[in-house]
Amino acid sequence: MNTHVIEAGFPVNSDAEFEAVSDIAAATDTTVCGLARVVDGDIDAAIDSGVEMVHVFVSTSDVQLEDSMHATREEAKGRAVDAVEKVKDAGVECMFSPMDATRTDPDYLVDIVEAVSEAGTDWINIPDTCGVGMPTSFGETVSAVVEATDARVDVHTHDDFGMAAANAVTGFENGAEQAQVSVNGIGERAGNAAYEEVVMAVESVYGVDTGIDTTQITKLARIVEEASDIPVPANKPITGRNAFAHESGIHAAGVIENSDTFETGVMTPEMVGAEREFVLGKHTGTHSVRKHLVEAGFDPTDGEVRTITKRVKEYGSGKRQVTAGDVERFAEEADVTREEEVRV
Repeated sequence: MNTHVIEAGFPVNSDAEFEAVSDIAAATDTTVCGLARVVDGDIDAAIDSGVEMVHVFVSTSDVQLEDSMHATREEAKGRAVDAVEKVKDAGVECMFSPMDATRTDPDYLVDIVEAVSEAGTDWINIPDTCGVGMPTSFGETVSAVVEATDARVDVHTHDDFGMAAANAVTGFENGAEQAQVSVNGIGERAGNAAYEEVVMAVESVYGVDTGIDTTQITKLARIVEEASDIPVPANKPITGRNAFAHESGIHAAGVIENSDTFETGVMTPEMVGAEREFVLGKHTGTHSVRKHLVEAGFDPTDGEVRTITKRVKEYGSGKRQVTAGDVERFAEEADVTREEEVRV
């Protein structure tokens, strides 16, 4: 699909993960990245796995420095600089993350960013590790980092308050060149910015050609859904089963006439490898019912369409799913003529 970078894992974590990262790095021409703490053993493992980029990170918020890393600000900055220099000495691309950037003292954030930039990092990643960033404040943080470094800037957002995709796009608006995303938004706690949401927002709303083959997005989502055993909610943007489904009679009638009436107008189901669907239920109108009847081979009169629509609404009001088979049964019980009978 022409994804730009694959962060394949944390090589030092286990022998199995090291092998997995190595296999992925060997299997693709896409840039593969390995994660590492600012620890020599982590960095060595990442380099030995064969990745082209090493992503080193260190806590920078006071709460994490004191109660997780048990280090001072100066110690963290020193380790960060040493880690970046070690990665660059190995001849691979380096990304540095000040972990928990959105809860880090702004002056210290700029201080450590400037230090690792002088050490030669290629990328600065700005992680909203605990998902507390809001678009306005996150944009200000990204802008400050862009101003403080000559390195390229990347963002990493979490969805604890449902802002991950919005924050990723806000990152682009404020000078970031890349966003870290995950298919279906899966990730720690409430997850990360969803690959499909960020890509399609940038492509469709902003008109940016990412180079990604978006027609494979739905297929990719189903592969990850099955492999991860994490179901995609029906109302999930872009890849949910209802993302391009219409039940409301007003909506369905408009979409049948012109899909732009009640869809985005800038994104179609075909763009992501999906199909539009007209769902039958208590809100269904005559246009949708007629469409289902005609597709099933019936040639209904206006009165018959109204009769079948009434039955669909009654059936759907009982919190039952109305299927295409139900519509055919209603039509047969109402003696609606089939098209072949008309031809005969």
